[in-house]
Amino acid sequence: MMKFNESDYLEYKNNILIHKSARLGQNISLQSNIVIGENVIIGDDCEISSFVSIGSHAEMPREEKNNFSVVIGNNVEVREFVTIHSGHTKNTIIKDFVYIMNHSHIAHDCTLNNKSVISAGVTLAGHVVIGEECFIGIEASVHQRTTIGDLTILGANSFAKGYLGPCLKYVGNPAKPTGINELAIKRSSKKSTEIENLLNEAKALL
Repeated sequence: MMKFNESDYLEYKNNILIHKSARLGQNISLQSNIVIGENVIIGDDCEISSFVSIGSHAEMPREEKNNFSVVIGNNVEVREFVTIHSGHTKNTIIKDFVYIMNHSHIAHDCTLNNKSVISAGVTLAGHVVIGEECFIGIEASVHQRTTIGDLTILGANSFAKGYLGPCLKYVGNPAKPTGINELAIKRSSKKSTEIENLLNEAKALL
């Protein structure tokens, strides 16, 4: 069992504990009751709400801790009661402009790409990859080693496993594609040629 060594942490007001090895960027907002673990990196202009844990060891029973952590980009917002675990075979990575809503769990080795939204109560198992500009609905669950393509929405309470293509709407258990995610395409900042390529793949999966 991994032990929490208080001497390795710096304590700030409002019950904020930050490991001495963590690196935080500029203009970061930290509310209260937050733990930021070993070797965590957080970029600029991020907001971390109350009762958040970032960088706890990966949940890997009977396996030794590895020297991987969590790397968070710029302009990321993490809401209340979120847990983000350190990687086991590589860093857990959260890229720029990601929004993670309350009570969600991001497991070890996950990658969340730019501008994706994780809704309240979502669970991402280990090694999950979330594409750019995705939306993961309330209480959805994503099985380990699942990949979700760019501009895809996973509906509330759905269960995703395997590969979910881009620009699609998925719902159900297991999640199945129901159509093109027109709203995400309309709002996307991607170039038209890139969207066209993604759409071709999406149509082939329907």
